[in-house]
Amino acid sequence: MTRPAFDQVEFLDHITTITAQWERALAASGADAAVVPAGIAQMYFQDDQSPAFHPNPHFARFYPDDHCEQSVLLVRPGNRPKLYFHRPASYWYQPPTLPDWAETAFDVETHDDDETLMTALVKGVSAYHRIALVGPAESCELNLPLKAVNPKALVNRLQYARGTKTDFEIARLREATEVGVRGHIAARDAFRDGGSEFDIHMAYLGASKQQESKLPYPNIIALNEHAGVLHYQHYDRTRPEPAHSFLIDAGGRSGGYHSDITRTYSATPGDEFDDLVAALDAKQRDTVAKIKPGLSFVDLQARMHRDVADLLVRFDILRCSAESAYDRSVTDLFFPHGLGHLLGLQTHDVGGHFATEDGELAEPPQRFPSLRFTRAVQPGYVFTVEPGIYFIPSLLKELAGTDAGRDVNWAKVEALVPCGGIRIEDNVLVTDDGVENLTRPVFDALD
Repeated sequence: MTRPAFDQVEFLDHITTITAQWERALAASGADAAVVPAGIAQMYFQDDQSPAFHPNPHFARFYPDDHCEQSVLLVRPGNRPKLYFHRPASYWYQPPTLPDWAETAFDVETHDDDETLMTALVKGVSAYHRIALVGPAESCELNLPLKAVNPKALVNRLQYARGTKTDFEIARLREATEVGVRGHIAARDAFRDGGSEFDIHMAYLGASKQQESKLPYPNIIALNEHAGVLHYQHYDRTRPEPAHSFLIDAGGRSGGYHSDITRTYSATPGDEFDDLVAALDAKQRDTVAKIKPGLSFVDLQARMHRDVADLLVRFDILRCSAESAYDRSVTDLFFPHGLGHLLGLQTHDVGGHFATEDGELAEPPQRFPSLRFTRAVQPGYVFTVEPGIYFIPSLLKELAGTDAGRDVNWAKVEALVPCGGIRIEDNVLVTDDGVENLTRPVFDALD
């Protein structure tokens, strides 16, 4: 099995950093040690098959490899983490192998069955009195002397800390971005060559060299009005005629870390929909350029709605002032989702609503309940910036029933409904004095 090469110094610095985070979180929550199971794949109901295994993200932050089912970490303040590596003796499946970097970072015991692993783990925790389990409890027999399972006081601190990425994590996110961009370019070309949604999806998988079950999330490959379904989940085998538009929302993985990238294209370069795509793209770039430490992401959300209002008026979709469109929440029906979310081991990474490390919440404003990220941005944060403009029949029907509906150019809207909508999404890293767009330079280099 081929594994990506890691910079050993960078990886060990990463382990040192997150071990210290765990030690502080354990102390603050009153725990002496933590048992962190990788997890076990759950079978489909009354079946002997399961979905592809994805490890517990708390485990994956220490162990950036998917081939770890039923392995367990013991996090012990003052000591290196101990890895109980599960390598079953099997002729049905290829057993996992221990990567070279594991023994440089952890104390390791290898076990070929879960019974001996659990016996060793019970012995390993015997010196501790207040033990927390962090992860899926069903994957670890509960004959351990546990004091708490996923205690909020501990988990909140761990999730808050995941917002700031180490250099190792940033390197994985860069690699995941390159994986995704390679697929995006192939998908765009397949669309321009006349491919169906299914054809485009397969082109993406081939160019990004990803198996479908290991994607960070199911690819959104949407032609025409399907682009107006925010999480469109099908792949039509035949191409619609005529084709008007193509929206692709697809990412890559590296060491368990995810990229999340969206692009939209017109089937007719130079038409009005293409101009609207370009105009939203310019607004997105401008918003990214304004990001700096201390800026509230909620303020970015509001700023983008004002930009969307400006575009709707400029393109004669709305016949009122941009200020009026924003103030009356008309933009909410054309841009119904949040501007972005934290990115990392999960596509919608955790902790986006935490105002403090102990779990105090900064709830989304009432107007933007779908906003997944409400923290003030800080150096080391990686998140998406993904504005959209959509022509969704159910939301347009709602708009038609309001006073603001009289300000809509319904003929223009009717002409744009077959295009579905537009979303432009980049992944960005906050630096000490500004922001780095992780996505666009890769497109520039590879395209």
